[in-house]
Amino acid sequence: MITLSDDKRPVVLCVDDEQSILKSLQRLFINSEVDLLLTDNGFKALELMRTQRVNVIITDMRMPNMTGAEFLAQAAKIQPDAYRILMTGHADLASTISAINLGKIHRYIQKPWENKELLAALDEGLALYRLVRQNKLLTAKVAAQNKQLKEMNHSLEEMVHQRTAQLKNTLAKYQALAAQREKEEAATLEVLYNIISSYPPLSGELARKISSTCENIAKVMQLPKEQLVTVRKAGLFCEIGKIALPPNIASSVYAKLDGTDRRHFCEHPQHAEEILLPATHLADVSLIIANQLERFNGAGEPAQKVGTDIPLGARILAVARDLWLITDGFQDGKKVGLRQAFESIKLHQGSNYDPDVVMALSVLLQKNELDTTEKIRSGLEVTQLRAGMKLKNNLYNKKHILLLPKDHIITQSSLDKLLTYQMKHKEILLVAVDIISLADSEEE
Repeated sequence: MITLSDDKRPVVLCVDDEQSILKSLQRLFINSEVDLLLTDNGFKALELMRTQRVNVIITDMRMPNMTGAEFLAQAAKIQPDAYRILMTGHADLASTISAINLGKIHRYIQKPWENKELLAALDEGLALYRLVRQNKLLTAKVAAQNKQLKEMNHSLEEMVHQRTAQLKNTLAKYQALAAQREKEEAATLEVLYNIISSYPPLSGELARKISSTCENIAKVMQLPKEQLVTVRKAGLFCEIGKIALPPNIASSVYAKLDGTDRRHFCEHPQHAEEILLPATHLADVSLIIANQLERFNGAGEPAQKVGTDIPLGARILAVARDLWLITDGFQDGKKVGLRQAFESIKLHQGSNYDPDVVMALSVLLQKNELDTTEKIRSGLEVTQLRAGMKLKNNLYNKKHILLLPKDHIITQSSLDKLLTYQMKHKEILLVAVDIISLADSEEE
């Protein structure tokens, strides 16, 4: 077992089957205060990790015999504290998802890499590794001091104060680490959304409309906040299983598919369940997505569940999903208005759909809370932004790919990236900034 020790220099393990890449990495890190371990396959790398502590792992995705995702999954078991960076030049969506879930990567960098970005990722990885290591050392130290406290009878008050201070310090560090883990989970969801937006047969805009409608139906039905969040995520990722379908099936209008292709099409919820299986924190979301094609009367797929045997989230998703699929013409190739789409759904309540969910949808329609058509874009141009401002909404590009999440605090680095993006893609971005944050920033 690898134990924590006070080594003077951190160790970076680079794994790539191309010697030219390993030499490039060696040149890049030559001036860094690190010890480099270089190997051309995952098996050798795992052997090294069983005998030597590693702080940061940098690995290629596509390698013979063992992929980067498979290697990282095993590396995480041997040395779970090692910071894991995946590099790939292949647009292999399924492999990327596998790497995120199975390999538990912390950073994803595309080849050819930017030297500054890779060096920054290395610094970030070493910092996080040190924090985790310090937390473990500090926890051990606190345990030892607690034992000492029980054994000592003199200077009790002074030692209690010391112990309290140490516990507060430990708690603060754990809270910081928990916040970092939460941020990484959020980044995983953002990657999944961008995969949907980037895959031509799918639509990020459609995903957001389904997600918003799922959440609004759940609100009308007065579901708890935790269920609101779960059903919203299920709506956003309900079609991710289609990336496992042949492109001609995934991109076709459902009514134009023949019997065989329809059977393949109806397997996409189970493909989604398999994709999301390693992400245990998304288990409730996965359950909803897996049951979305069940019908209220028991004639659905894959288990022919009836009525309330179908998870409520899946019943909500079925109504919200089909509302927009019908409206946008994905069902039969003809786009229709929201009210006409609702009438089609209402016609099948009790057979395809839960009548209670359809009733909640009718409430939204009466309140005119279903039209999610984007308003005229407004906000500041990138050149008007200043460090310290906070995003009021998610920032998407014209292809509905998420660039920055809501509540992101603008930094000089993010400003530079937005300016570079505009120049490269010749696209003007308008950024909605939170008014309160903007006022505070101006006062400063």
